[in-house]
Amino acid sequence: MSWVASGLILQAVGAGGVGVYVWRSARRQNIGGRVSAATIRLAWHGEMHTRQGLAVLAAGVLIYAVGSVLMARPYVTRPVTLFVAVPLAAVAGMLVLGVLAFIVALVVAALENGDLDFGLDFSGDRGRPKRPRQP
Repeated sequence: MSWVASGLILQAVGAGGVGVYVWRSARRQNIGGRVSAATIRLAWHGEMHTRQGLAVLAAGVLIYAVGSVLMARPYVTRPVTLFVAVPLAAVAGMLVLGVLAFIVALVVAALENGDLDFGLDFSGDRGRPKRPRQP
């Protein structure tokens, strides 16, 4: 197996493990069977303040960073860049993508449950006054 493929697998395991942990926590906390935006928020905040939640998050970040080092190994020659800059950039990228994924999950859950209403009307005849019919 190549360096890039093994690094990509480790990155998927690192990021996916945290996602699965939060999703299972949200499903466990939900009584009605459906996961809503509020449930995801509750699971995220609740689990990230526990030892087990922080351990899962730290392990996911570490596995993701190791996967990034494996992916960069064939292309980076300087050890300082490989073992310092690449993991830092990977963790920063993971945080940004994690925040974006969290926002998307909240929006999808809110749209699915009807919690999010933009109040937009695209009917087209809103601005025109209706003329009365002539007999």
